[in-house]
Amino acid sequence: MKMKYLLFILLILSIISCAVDYDYDYRIIKLPYQELSYEELPKDVKILFHAASIGKTKKDRLLFVDSTDISTFYLKETETISGPWVVYFKLIDSKKQISYRIEYSLPFPYILYQNKIYIPEQAEVFYNKEKIYSLRYMEYTLK
Repeated sequence: MKMKYLLFILLILSIISCAVDYDYDYRIIKLPYQELSYEELPKDVKILFHAASIGKTKKDRLLFVDSTDISTFYLKETETISGPWVVYFKLIDSKKQISYRIEYSLPFPYILYQNKIYIPEQAEVFYNKEKIYSLRYMEYTLK
């Protein structure tokens, strides 16, 4: 009897964990992308990176170039079932009702601009201003 109960509990936990893992529409890393140098970034994105590097928004994960995107997009943490650990972030487009999975391990900040998201190749870019200019950036095109 105990074995049946244990198997039932494991089955339920497996189903729940699968449901949580696919609670998004797209994975950012599966979207069309291109790798860019700092010089190839759009001018407004470079300005935001520069402003953030001098202490404006060092702790923010999601930064907006266009302030009108603030009412459309937001970032939500998705935690594990068994504890308070963040598994991934969901970027939610409330206008289109689309969500994107951003892996927890991806460096931040994520900069949103003209239906694209820019992610640096390395974390903590703001603590070394020179690093901003030498890194590569992934430009993902949102749906």
